[in-house]
Amino acid sequence: MKKPLDYDALFSVLSGGGVPVSDAQRSRISARLDEIHSYQPVVGVMGKTGAGKSSLCNALFGKDVCGVSDVEACTRDQQEVELNTGGRGIKLIDVPGVGESRERDQEYSDLYRDLIPKTDALFWVLKGDDRAFSTDEAFYKNIVRPYIDKGKPFFVVLNQVDKIEPFREWDEQHNCPGVNQSHNIEQKRRYVSQVFDLPLSQVLAVSANERYSLVDLVDELIHALPKEQKFIVLDDVEDEYRSRKARREAEQGWLDTVGDVVGTVVGAVADSAVGRAVGKAVGSVVSVIKGFFFWW
Repeated sequence: MKKPLDYDALFSVLSGGGVPVSDAQRSRISARLDEIHSYQPVVGVMGKTGAGKSSLCNALFGKDVCGVSDVEACTRDQQEVELNTGGRGIKLIDVPGVGESRERDQEYSDLYRDLIPKTDALFWVLKGDDRAFSTDEAFYKNIVRPYIDKGKPFFVVLNQVDKIEPFREWDEQHNCPGVNQSHNIEQKRRYVSQVFDLPLSQVLAVSANERYSLVDLVDELIHALPKEQKFIVLDDVEDEYRSRKARREAEQGWLDTVGDVVGTVVGAVADSAVGRAVGKAVGSVVSVIKGFFFWW
């Protein structure tokens, strides 16, 4: 369960580190950190119908947050799900899949253009064994790419890779692809990277149904997010997908955020001596920071 930050402990550590904070400054620091902590990140999940967008969302966040159907396109309307595990949570938006029909694609184009600016990160989900990406490519280049070029965190998620040939090679005991299958998965990643003109690190091969490589997906997402959002998003991810790497990044992101807020309020930007004192003091509040989240 998330707990509020112990501001008394924080200010005590700061004072002991040579950073006296007035009552007025304490109020400003507390208000700003509360504002940051209460922010609700928005993650958009896009892609072609049948790629497994809803299944991916359900796997990552450990609950049936989105409808799933093996027969028809079940996400006809934008689904907004507020994930809340005891605090502010995040907002997950599962949008209708493209490629159903020309009429619907035009409708969805407008929806995507309206949605993308409101998101903090985007997943574009592809079906691993799909060979036709023309619809995805067109939507991406015409609608999504301009926002990516401006720095919005974005990943192509190659889902259902357990179905990539030779699919009978899938090692069920160790829940991973066989040698030949691994080679083909890597080749598909490289092909998608070229088609979407993205770094290979932004093309992630996973299987939501098999719970394969979801840790890597979370790692890359946390790394791409702004420092003040890392811990918020990670807090709602299933515990088994929170790697040590992601936890360390989230912890450091929050420490840096606290340091920035304290430094701005007490004038560390203008005074290098105060800035060093703030950095040293904030670096000593790890135990306070760790008490902020139930998963440390």
